[in-house]
Amino acid sequence: MRGILATCAVIAVLKAGSALAAAPVGAGKVFTGSDGEQVAVIPLTPEDEKKAILLVQGTDTELDGKVLPHDIEKNGEDTRYVTQWHGRRYATLYLSVSGGGSRRKYYLHIPGRRDSTSVSFDDKRSQGLKPEDVYATYQKQKSSGSTARWMAFDRKAEQELIDKGLASSVTSMNEACGSQSAVKVDWATITDEHIKERSMSGYCGVPLDSLRRLCGQSAEAKKIVQAKAKEVVCRVGGALALEQAPGRLTWTTALEASNQEDFATKYFTENLETTHGNGEKLATRMELEKLRVCTDGQGHYVVVRPHENQSVQLDYGDGKRFVKVAPPPWVISGYHFLEPRFYNKTMNHAFRGVDMGLYSEVEINDEKNTCAVRCGERSIPFKRVEADEAEKLVAAATFEPNPQKYVPYALLRDQSGRYYLVEKGFLPEDRSFRVSIGPKGDLKPQQMKDVVSDSKGEIFSTKRGDLRLLVDREAPSSWIEKKKKVELRAVPIEENLPLIYNELGVYTGARLGTPCDDQ
Repeated sequence: MRGILATCAVIAVLKAGSALAAAPVGAGKVFTGSDGEQVAVIPLTPEDEKKAILLVQGTDTELDGKVLPHDIEKNGEDTRYVTQWHGRRYATLYLSVSGGGSRRKYYLHIPGRRDSTSVSFDDKRSQGLKPEDVYATYQKQKSSGSTARWMAFDRKAEQELIDKGLASSVTSMNEACGSQSAVKVDWATITDEHIKERSMSGYCGVPLDSLRRLCGQSAEAKKIVQAKAKEVVCRVGGALALEQAPGRLTWTTALEASNQEDFATKYFTENLETTHGNGEKLATRMELEKLRVCTDGQGHYVVVRPHENQSVQLDYGDGKRFVKVAPPPWVISGYHFLEPRFYNKTMNHAFRGVDMGLYSEVEINDEKNTCAVRCGERSIPFKRVEADEAEKLVAAATFEPNPQKYVPYALLRDQSGRYYLVEKGFLPEDRSFRVSIGPKGDLKPQQMKDVVSDSKGEIFSTKRGDLRLLVDREAPSSWIEKKKKVELRAVPIEENLPLIYNELGVYTGARLGTPCDDQ
């Protein structure tokens, strides 16, 4: 009995071996993804020909269930499994090896997905894999001519796929814009090679994506799309271009051009005329749409307008005349402004190198349609001016530079409590200086005669000629009066801005051009 069982076992092994031998396949591996994706990789023999068949499943795409032949391409330790898919070179599976072979990552490329899908070796499924069965399916598909059809270029099918992709893009645009636009492709300008080498639905979808985003930013953009983009036509040409005709926008994509959506958005904002007429462009209307005006009801207004670098620019005034509020350092938003007269002890005093206690702000809540001006620790309620009224108010008002002429440059003090304040011109390019001297609360401006500035420091001379303030970077600063030298102690500017603006007397009654000037 024992001999019969042994004989049966040998026969079973021989049968399994003969089945494997009948099909030119080696032991395969299965890799799986987190969402049920599977790819079976079965090397073909002889191994030196570097061929394999791959079976993809679980991706919910047309690739599922198809067994396709692949070339195994090596590049150092990395490996690509490459086939032909609809006439294109297609790397179905990619193995990336790093860390001297210690890190191995597999990526499955799935049609219709922009990013590759990470997969990992599945030991259990690999043990259950039957390479000869997969090979038999491959042979059956190949014999029926299916494999050749899948691998060959089918322009009609490709155009249908592109149309399907564009239909999705135009649907998204229509949802965002409240429009009923259609998209059309000028196929005569698109060659087979264009389709094989590029994602034409992506290139043709550029203006649709641009308009969709603009509609998300602007109510006027929605009106323009509804009126002027009944049909969007895509064609291929030598250079990027957009053309307008009644109810139609024609987009010419150039396949080698970069930043195509930026080009489209710039064209739309600068060339599409708004429904307000008078030749007004979308860019102008979008700026006005973002414009917000607040008032305390007592003749004080704050204008909040978009700013390229710091989100917004503030202007403050009486509704007829506005002055520009000096922008804060670039690390904080334009809603903030330097206001050392109202110090806020509760703020972060080292935010990105900035003492936020020195900055007040305009607080706007778009959801509640409210605004307020915070001066130090005190918040003053303002109310929003209706959009139409705000637009008319801004259009009729005058806007002027910030009224400040000087800002603190250096502060020194002698042993008797006398302060020496050096101020520099408010504008960065203004190299004029002013010196004020005196006890706290009674500093007097000096008549300046000369200023010397070099790598060693500055010398500020008054009109009398025998008074000089030295701000030297190597030696202690000093005040020289009638040949008598008094050494001065430097007082840090930023840490003492409240002192400078509130206690020294130099800025008493001065307007800084901020929303806190009248508080």
